[in-house]
Amino acid sequence: MKTLSDIAKEMGVSKSTVSYIYHDKWRAKRISPQLAAKVLEKLRQERAQPSMLGQQLRSGSTQTAGLLLPNLDQPYFLQLLAGLERRLGQENTMLFLGNAHRGAVLRQTEFIEAMVARSVDRVILSPVHSQGLTDLLERVRARQIPVVFVNNYLPDYDIPFAVSDNRWGAQQLVSQILSTGRRKILFVGISPYMAVSCDRLEGYREAFVKAGLKPPNDLLFWREGVGGEDNIVQQIRERFFTGTHPEAIFFDSFFASRKILIMIHGLGLKHPDDILLSGFDHPVDVPRPIFREAILAPLLTVQQDARRMGSLAAELSLHGCIKATGEQHLFIPPSLSWEAQAASLSADHSFLPMAQ
Repeated sequence: MKTLSDIAKEMGVSKSTVSYIYHDKWRAKRISPQLAAKVLEKLRQERAQPSMLGQQLRSGSTQTAGLLLPNLDQPYFLQLLAGLERRLGQENTMLFLGNAHRGAVLRQTEFIEAMVARSVDRVILSPVHSQGLTDLLERVRARQIPVVFVNNYLPDYDIPFAVSDNRWGAQQLVSQILSTGRRKILFVGISPYMAVSCDRLEGYREAFVKAGLKPPNDLLFWREGVGGEDNIVQQIRERFFTGTHPEAIFFDSFFASRKILIMIHGLGLKHPDDILLSGFDHPVDVPRPIFREAILAPLLTVQQDARRMGSLAAELSLHGCIKATGEQHLFIPPSLSWEAQAASLSADHSFLPMAQ
């Protein structure tokens, strides 16, 4: 693809003349219509573009954003990426994309440092708690590079963010489960160091309080707990052989439910008759026989609007706030999907109060 300088040399005119015509300023510069028509036709044929390096030198902007997301093999994060890319593209901003799973703390640091070294105009990330992260972000901001959080955030740290209203979504969903008469509801969270997981735990507890019940402390499990995920799965499995047999499980993310669902299938348990399964989003990477043999009705889920979240995070990164409202910290209402599902479940009486 040729630059405007290439076109100017080939046509024997100045680069500024071609630039004025390209940016539709030829009338103001009193360039003849005949010359403008010839240059425009040449530009069309050659699909010429201005030199990005020249634009960057003049504006001091690289028109790029560094974006770090976890688990890009999941549809949710691809939707989030689509929302970000579309909105940034409207401002002619290109993305440098990084992918790191939740445990990749070193990858997060390396990515942020690499993006700063490449002089990106802004950094957008779903932050993973790590020692020294706030100091690193302060160094980035000291270089006048805006930082925005998406999907997760750091409480009590003044950086714009766009996340779901996780507390409200969890409270609504757990309230629905309690209304069926089920009381022994396990909470399975990803990490106590993730703000969004903690928000969902607060919503879980608020649902019990709203129902006039004491929030349980002995039904809470974290995948990042002592002994690792396999130990947590074993602890939950043991609950099905004791007097504290769970009646429901609330996953703060179904993305992290695979091993537990395999365990439930192995025990011969069925949703929703034996154990009611609920949570945010939808399971991925789960063997099909589980859905065919163990999950006999739609799951009760809270669905996040990932595409909208991405678009709003891009808006924050471009302007520092939402221009229409001036907001910098956004809690986006999720979609509560249990109403239609509850109707289908009630047909087989699975939402009738359980015998006490």
